Amino acid sequence: MRMEWDLDALVQALLPLGVTLERDVRFSALGSFQLGGPVRALVRVTSPTMLSRVRKVLHKLEVPVLLMGEGTNLLFSDEGWSGCMVRYADDGGMPVEEVPGIWNVSAAMGLDELSRWAADQGLSGLEPFTGIPGTVGGAVVGNAGAWGVQMEHVLRSVEVITPHGEVETRSVDQCGFRYRDSALKHGPDWVVSVTVKLEPEEPQVLHQERERILAERAARHPEWQTTPCIGSFFRNLEPTSKAGRRQAAGWFLESAGAKSLQVGGAGVFEKHANIPIKRSEECTAADVAELARQMQAAVAEAHGIHLIREVRYLGSFPGESEHAGWF
Repeated sequence: MRMEWDLDALVQALLPLGVTLERDVRFSALGSFQLGGPVRALVRVTSPTMLSRVRKVLHKLEVPVLLMGEGTNLLFSDEGWSGCMVRYADDGGMPVEEVPGIWNVSAAMGLDELSRWAADQGLSGLEPFTGIPGTVGGAVVGNAGAWGVQMEHVLRSVEVITPHGEVETRSVDQCGFRYRDSALKHGPDWVVSVTVKLEPEEPQVLHQERERILAERAARHPEWQTTPCIGSFFRNLEPTSKAGRRQAAGWFLESAGAKSLQVGGAGVFEKHANIPIKRSEECTAADVAELARQMQAAVAEAHGIHLIREVRYLGSFPGESEHAGWF
């Protein structure tokens, strides 16, 4: 990824769009783990039209750029990153019904906010995503899910912005969804909106289900605003047979003694062995990365299993291969 670029030229190119560029914003003020060094440039966008215009400018100037939502599945290097981060989140627009039962949703909308909105409207299908932090766009890219339901199961189409700023529609099949993964995660397109199919149901029934799920999450998951984290760090394992269910990575981590591990200011949440947390203000992203390696090693030694990360890293980390961007 090209990392030498003209910051002043970008500032001037964004002025006609009415977009403000922020310099050297620390990622610790952006992501849910509250860790990480400075991003050289940060641009905040909330509308699809502006996102398209900004992307055209960035492409023309050959600026190394990455799109983020709320940073709930990202570990950002302590050393920072010298590219431009575009933050697409906090969109105030509500879903719009395109045809009966099919709703268009901004990728900038919060996933739990969407689930709550659907329950208010008496629309079923999004209850499993209750309490999951992050934006709809981030959830689609990572094919987020819970209770046996993944984003790919509720989607009808995905609207993306290409590097040239063109808006195109992708079918679900074209998105290459896999467990906690998709072709979108590894490609150049940015998710700008999606369509989902929802079925009518009594709001009271839907809110009762949301309350049940929230209670179960509260019993096992930390509240990231007070206990900074990025949720489950490793993917669950493939079932051992076609008839089986995925095996929880947390079970293997707990049986391998991962809850007792601690590196610097990073530790493992006492109620869930697959969730590293920031235990103190002295915690660094490098602490978390080293803790994750020790967690992997403990499971490999105890069970002969190699755990695969759900979390994405950005920047340089001690002990990891050098990368200019996502890895």
